[in-house]
Amino acid sequence: MGFEMAVNVKTQVMLWGRAAYRCAFADCRLELVTDPTETDDESLIGEVCHIVAQSSAGPRGDSPLTAAQRDKYANLILLCRNHHKLVDDQPGTYTIARLHDIKEAHERWVRESLAEFDPAEQKDKELYASYVEEFLNRADLDNWIGWSSSLFSSGVQCISKERYDELGELKRWIFTRVWPQRIPELENAFTNFRRVLNDLMLTFDKNSKEWHEDKLCTEKFYKIPEWNPKLYKYLGDKYDFYVELVEDLMLELTRAANYICDLVRRHLDPSFRIKEGVLVVESGMYMDLTYHSLRAEYRNDERGEMPYPGLEEFKETRVTRDHHMGEGYGPDGKEEQFS
Repeated sequence: MGFEMAVNVKTQVMLWGRAAYRCAFADCRLELVTDPTETDDESLIGEVCHIVAQSSAGPRGDSPLTAAQRDKYANLILLCRNHHKLVDDQPGTYTIARLHDIKEAHERWVRESLAEFDPAEQKDKELYASYVEEFLNRADLDNWIGWSSSLFSSGVQCISKERYDELGELKRWIFTRVWPQRIPELENAFTNFRRVLNDLMLTFDKNSKEWHEDKLCTEKFYKIPEWNPKLYKYLGDKYDFYVELVEDLMLELTRAANYICDLVRRHLDPSFRIKEGVLVVESGMYMDLTYHSLRAEYRNDERGEMPYPGLEEFKETRVTRDHHMGEGYGPDGKEEQFS
């Protein structure tokens, strides 16, 4: 599909949806999505094409448009592969103005003549796409392994105050969205992410303290100013339980984020984060001086309406996930609550 360009998910949804997944040429209008088979998903065979080329050296590339503007909806047109090659081979015939006219005429035909086009559905999908774009930035998906790795540190488990505050804002932002209620599966996935994030922050808060002004770190409360081996062991076991529970919740948050990405690909944009791949976390450094990269995703029957069962049940069932750091309820058993 030629999705290596920097076209965001909202732009993809606008372009493909408003064109009804068809080539914009009136004498073509080829449907650019093939039906799924018994063994494979549907295939998108169209291409997102630039009217003004992405670079100044490309077809119709001599333009004052900035690099960012060249990847916007206004400068893109949906074509089949044959017509994409045609317009790029013949830029003198297919000028900027003519391509804009072709695009406008095709989208008008879709709105006025195509019975299956639902403008209300298209509007809702564009709203979902705008939420996805905002989520991508607020959750810092592009730097996921960077900010999450400090919660898997074998030294001091910590997170920057700035990132911590941003996560709190992300939690509130998800909670206050006005959802179209058209794709419940995707909306539930956002709620699932928010519930995991809430419990991660509550659990981390339980024993975190400010350190070096710009970081919040888990306090090593097992360090006591007295000789009491029994108490020291109890506190040490409790500390390990907290640290491992935070790590397991961060793994669960990664699963929840990957689940959102999967559903965006299913319902909105098949190309979403294909180039970047799934989110992973990195733990370590271990005794052998190595780090471990962990790919955390919901599997099979875990991929339901609300995969995260809540904190108390999660303590018990986390051992069934693809990766886990700890298990059970810790030295205090079920009596100690975190939420």
